[in-house]
Amino acid sequence: MTTTNNQPQKSPLKVVPPKSIAQPQTVVAPVATLTSAAASPAKAPTASKSYGKWLMMLILVGGGVAISRLSIINYVRGEGEITSRTDERHRILMPMSGIVKLKVGSNEPVKAGDVVAEVFSQEIEGQIAEAERSLQQANASQSMAEERLKVAEKELDGAKLAVTMAQRRADKQQQEIQAIISGEKQPRIREIEQEIKSIESEIDAIKNVILGLESQIGGVQTEISAIELSRLSSQEILELQQGKIARFQPLIEEKALALEHFEEAKKEEIRLRSQVDQLTSQMEVKQLQIDQLQSSIHERGNLIEQKSRAIAAKLEQIKAVEKQVEDLRDERDNDVEQYTAAQGSAETKVAAAFSEVENETKRVAKAELELQRVRAIQGDLIVTTKTSGIILDADLDLRHNTPLSVGQELMTVVDLAQLTAELQIPQEDRNLIDLGQTVIFKLAEPNSIPYKATVEDIRPLITPDVSGAKRILTVIILIDNHDKQLRPGSKGFAHIETGEMRVYQKVQHELNKVFNLDKYFVGFSKN
Repeated sequence: MTTTNNQPQKSPLKVVPPKSIAQPQTVVAPVATLTSAAASPAKAPTASKSYGKWLMMLILVGGGVAISRLSIINYVRGEGEITSRTDERHRILMPMSGIVKLKVGSNEPVKAGDVVAEVFSQEIEGQIAEAERSLQQANASQSMAEERLKVAEKELDGAKLAVTMAQRRADKQQQEIQAIISGEKQPRIREIEQEIKSIESEIDAIKNVILGLESQIGGVQTEISAIELSRLSSQEILELQQGKIARFQPLIEEKALALEHFEEAKKEEIRLRSQVDQLTSQMEVKQLQIDQLQSSIHERGNLIEQKSRAIAAKLEQIKAVEKQVEDLRDERDNDVEQYTAAQGSAETKVAAAFSEVENETKRVAKAELELQRVRAIQGDLIVTTKTSGIILDADLDLRHNTPLSVGQELMTVVDLAQLTAELQIPQEDRNLIDLGQTVIFKLAEPNSIPYKATVEDIRPLITPDVSGAKRILTVIILIDNHDKQLRPGSKGFAHIETGEMRVYQKVQHELNKVFNLDKYFVGFSKN
């Protein structure tokens, strides 16, 4: 019996394997027939019991060797948890702090570009309102600057016309001087009288212009009065608001009033103060306009005085034309210089007004850009998904109409067509695992259908299991979720097809996993 027990242990190392699997089968059948015949008392030939035992032993050893050389499909089993593919998962974050209004629900399918939520931000709404107010103010200032430019251009046109007329008179005066020198004095006197009438007409025209300017001053003063009423009204409301804030202060300190009410009152105070400052600024602009009109009236008054002096001078010329010829010529020259100076002053005003229009135009453009920028941010508050898939968040409805902070995760969209799973495999099976191997994955629940998968990655790090007794290998598999019923977070098990193995190799591998025979027999797992 001792000899019989030792032979199967040494047979994988010493028995020469048959050339084909069919040979052991053809040998076993006849021996089996002989064995059954020997077992029958009626047909068994006469033989010793010792010969029968050795024959049976030979049959068992031969059959064991043949079976050990058979090839079988080997599988490595592992357990793990389903995860989503990194490139097929979209974590949607809050673009800005605000109140969320959801447009989708949990487990709802979405496509890339679908609107999944809208965020209402009080801060952005306030910025838009402020940008719109700034743009409105800039447009108003631009319109006023353009009006001042028109007035300055009209003044410049008048000054140019005055210079032209003065130059013509100076030229004509020079001709008259030549005539007087030649003795033609009577026509000169008549011409001087005609010039007096012309100057008087100019004075009347200037007076009409002055009347027009005074009318403009009256209109601007009316506007100032209206603005002053609005400013006083806003100032009274501001003072009331400041009194309200003063009453709120002790209540805040005693915590008898919510801080948000106090902050709202402060915001209203700031808005009212800004409104009062704006109205005051408008009054200052209007007063500046009045000062400019009064200055223009004053200039025209001076011009009338000059014209009156010119008339008086011409009356004196009539009395003594010949004596005042040179003085009259100098006066005409002075007129040209004066109107030229007035033209230069008007040109300076036009340049200043044009520069102001340019500045206000830039201010309008800046305000428009700011409004566009804020509205663009508002557009970002319409949240869309970048990928197609399923909304996985189970408690998504709890975030509807609730305030969330910027950067906070809103939801996760996952493409369920292909999922991954991290399998925990014994370290001893590492040499059997390779990339691209076929895998069958099932959920850890009764009647789970199988899903096809492939080995996608093998982590290089070997880690201990939960008990610390075994060392495990992490294998990543790619699962074909054809019916899209699998979900990340579900647990299951998988069988990895590692190819064909001989039966004796499978037995060696399993024994080595249990007893670590490589530790005692060099090259045991390689035989």
